[in-house]
Amino acid sequence: MKEKDAAQFKKAMEKEWEDQLGNGNFTVCKRSEIPEGATVLPAVWQMKRKRDIKTRLIKKYKARLNIDGSRMQHGVHYDQTYAPVANWNSSRTMLIMSALNNWHTRQIDYVLAFPQAPVDQQLFMEIPKGFKMKGLVDTRDYVLELHQNVYGQKQAGRVWNKFLTDVLVNKVGFVQSKVDECVFYRGSV
Repeated sequence: MKEKDAAQFKKAMEKEWEDQLGNGNFTVCKRSEIPEGATVLPAVWQMKRKRDIKTRLIKKYKARLNIDGSRMQHGVHYDQTYAPVANWNSSRTMLIMSALNNWHTRQIDYVLAFPQAPVDQQLFMEIPKGFKMKGLVDTRDYVLELHQNVYGQKQAGRVWNKFLTDVLVNKVGFVQSKVDECVFYRGSV
């Protein structure tokens, strides 16, 4: 990386790597031990400078570890990609109903949302270039076996949606709307 703020991006990459590793999103395995015919997809970094809205000064450097989804093949690495998107009419209706009835509403932003959901197929990813791992002299002999979703997968949105729906319905006790798959409620409407 030849940018003048490369050191800040390097720190952001190290933080992302530690977060992913700490969450158990993947394990390191020998390349020779992966199943015959398995594809090892490349890792790619997505970099972003987060800026203050008013001053436009950089307030944070962000790095996200992705899998190169452009190399994924339908029928080999994934089957379906559809994930529902909230309907604006549903969102407006819910907010109006909440205001009229003094209901509590909450908006939640999931940090590292996709990596919270387990993968639905066995996937392997290269160790990102330039990363040294404790105890490994040459990382070229090793790959990452994914246990959780990684950004960049073709089916990541679908897997995340199935995971979130399962948690909200089966563990938290919400009911999924029959009209809009992205609306969940609890109690009577």
